[in-house]
Amino acid sequence: MMKNTARKLRLALVALLVALLASAVVGCGNRTATPAANEDGNATLRPLRIAYQGLTCEAPTYIAYEKGFFAEEGFAVEMVKGDFNFIRDSFAAGRIDAVAGLALTWIKPLEQGVNAKVTAALHKGCLYAYTLADSGIEKVEDLKGKRIGVPAIGGAPMMLLARDLASKGIDIQEVQWRAFPVAELELALDKGEVDAVAVGEPFGTTFALNLDKFRVLLNQSIHAPYHAEFCCLWLIDGELAENEPEVAAAITRAVLRAAQYVEDNPQEVGAIIVEKGYVLGSAELNGQILEALEFAPSVAGAREALLTSFEAGKEIGVIDAATDVAALTDRAFLELPGLQ
Repeated sequence: MMKNTARKLRLALVALLVALLASAVVGCGNRTATPAANEDGNATLRPLRIAYQGLTCEAPTYIAYEKGFFAEEGFAVEMVKGDFNFIRDSFAAGRIDAVAGLALTWIKPLEQGVNAKVTAALHKGCLYAYTLADSGIEKVEDLKGKRIGVPAIGGAPMMLLARDLASKGIDIQEVQWRAFPVAELELALDKGEVDAVAVGEPFGTTFALNLDKFRVLLNQSIHAPYHAEFCCLWLIDGELAENEPEVAAAITRAVLRAAQYVEDNPQEVGAIIVEKGYVLGSAELNGQILEALEFAPSVAGAREALLTSFEAGKEIGVIDAATDVAALTDRAFLELPGLQ
């Protein structure tokens, strides 16, 4: 009788201690739940919310989930789809834990203080500018004073083209930027509503497959200096990354592994991401896109890409002229333990 009473008391104290520890973790502002324990006392997978937009170049995110790389690192992932504005605002509110994003799209939110840390770079080359083959526009310099269609004002396709224009002495205000739903950009060209378009994947490759109709003005994967730069980065919630660097490293490790898998198996991955409904287009088209992109997972490349993008943003007036881009890069990039 006394042994049973003592045993119950010990169990009650253990339960109280667990509750107090859980309360302390919540009080510290940890945005991701800690691993629970099942009835056998074994740890369950830690919940994790990963965002995506539905772009082909986000393939490492899809593969890390579908191939179980996140699970092998100890995470039960919920995939959350939304546009860039939704993802940016969700990061700010602590409702998602990680996302793959284009460097040029994220530089302004990072400058403005969105609490996210860049921990890795995933691939190079997925942005383009096109015009109609019979437009009379032969090069980027010819766009001065022209109308350019983009999927979003301030989005990465617009930012890259603005950067290239600036390198040729053309101010971002010397062209007319017009936003259209991305699926309507070709129609806008056909109807003469714009003179050129700036796009990402899968539309970049769709245009490239019809060069009887379109002329390439800018291709990030082949035109210098952009071809050598990482365009897609991995971002993790800032509180999570700083408070639990080992956890952030595990998340990043899974997606780095997935990026290498995409590089090694582009056709297989193209089929998977179409079959699972992540992206539009055919398995063949997405396989072609992934084969053309250079997935070269890197940690050091992320810092370099951030610095280059911040400097470019400053040059075209998106980043404030008074901003110290080196300090901003140091604030936005976080090197995690055990990764290289």
